[in-house]
Amino acid sequence: MEAPETVKHATLLWATAITAGIVETVLAVSEIARDSELDAGVWMNVGLRSVVYLGAFVLVAFFARGRRWARVSLALLLSVVGLAAMVVPSAMQLGNGESLIAAVGGDGEFALAFFVVRLLHVAAVLLATGLMFSPGANAHFRKPALATA
Repeated sequence: MEAPETVKHATLLWATAITAGIVETVLAVSEIARDSELDAGVWMNVGLRSVVYLGAFVLVAFFARGRRWARVSLALLLSVVGLAAMVVPSAMQLGNGESLIAAVGGDGEFALAFFVVRLLHVAAVLLATGLMFSPGANAHFRKPALATA
């Protein structure tokens, strides 16, 4: 059975969100490299993020193939945990009086670029989550009824 358009669009949005996360990492590492030396901690962070992004792409691939467990995993890991990791620190900084761009993008040379990419990232996660639980997607992921004799 072919996936409905909502699942195809959600898949594209998940890929967009993950790619935005990769771009955010490149911007952050570029900022660090511009200001100081890249130490072992930075490389450990890049390695960990690489594993997370690879795992996310694998989940998206299984989601696109109609695996229910991948849909649940994406919802829990990326829509809840990942989104909270992006939004909560920024919200706390806003609460402490930081400007929106500083709270989301930081204060370095790439702050505006990071801000734009982060907004794209958050929007892609929210839209993908909505689409992956839309009526068409729910019907696609529903267990097939058992055949009666």
